[in-house]
Amino acid sequence: MAGAGFKTWTTGDLVNASDFNTYVQEQVVMVFADSSARDSAITSPTEGMFAFLKDTDTLTYHNGSTWGSFIGEGDITAVNAGSGMSGGGSSGAVTLNVDVNGQTSVTPTTSDELLIADASDSNNIKKITVGNLPFADIGLVIALG
Repeated sequence: MAGAGFKTWTTGDLVNASDFNTYVQEQVVMVFADSSARDSAITSPTEGMFAFLKDTDTLTYHNGSTWGSFIGEGDITAVNAGSGMSGGGSSGAVTLNVDVNGQTSVTPTTSDELLIADASDSNNIKKITVGNLPFADIGLVIALG
C-alpha cells in the first residue's frame, strides 16, 4: 500500500508489519555506495522509490521503468556575459544585463532585424525587419527653430 500518506506515531504505539512496510520502510530514502549496490539490493523497484548514491552524491528516483537523477548539477557550469552584456555566474541564480550604451552605432538597412517586446502578446520577444516597421511614409520633415 505505497503512498498511504503520513502517520504520526506516539509513545507506546504498536507497529505491525503492514504499518512498518507502509509508513516506515517504503517512505525513506535509501542510501547506497553506487548504482550497482542499489540495483543489487533492490531487484524489483517500484514507482516512487528514492535512493541516494554516495559515489556521485545523486538523489535518484524510480519512475516505474528506470532510475533517474532527481537532483543533480546538470551540465551547465556557467552563464557568461558576452559582448555588450554584464553579469552571469557559475552558481545560484544569475542575471544577465544588456549595456545598450556600450554598443556601437549603425545605420540600419531594410534587411536588418530588431527585437521587440510585443505588448499585444504578453510582451513576448519577437523580431521584425527594419523594412517591415509599420511607419507611414511621412516624406520630408523640416525642423523649424
